Amino acid sequence: MPIYKRCGHCGKRIPSGSRCPCSKDRHKEYDRYSRNKKSKQYYDSSEWSRSRTAALEADQSYDVYIFMTEGRILGADTVHHIIPLKEDWNKRNNMENLMSLHHDTHSFIEMLYRKDKEKIQKELQQMLIEYRKLVGAGGI
Repeated sequence: MPIYKRCGHCGKRIPSGSRCPCSKDRHKEYDRYSRNKKSKQYYDSSEWSRSRTAALEADQSYDVYIFMTEGRILGADTVHHIIPLKEDWNKRNNMENLMSLHHDTHSFIEMLYRKDKEKIQKELQQMLIEYRKLVGAGGI
């Protein structure tokens, strides 16, 4: 007998491990009415693709945060803007603002931003500088 769960948005009963059909509609609605069009266009551009690739290469495709805080090597699949686009559009391609992270770490950092964003941003910028010095010196 399958195990069921309730969708947190519409309340429909769905099999555990599956997605509710309403999620597709929610994403479409978010894209249409809430998503920042300028940011969306940027993230779909070759400009972002080049910057993202350069940041991953600079960080050797490792999660900088995990390496600097825990000393573990974890593959990065996301590039994080320390200062978000909506706060400073001019830093969108600045390598000192782009940090390679694993998607779980990225979610964790976004959660930390809710507590003390400025403090976390300063810590991340310093961490990135130290990491890149270490990588440049052949430390990993």
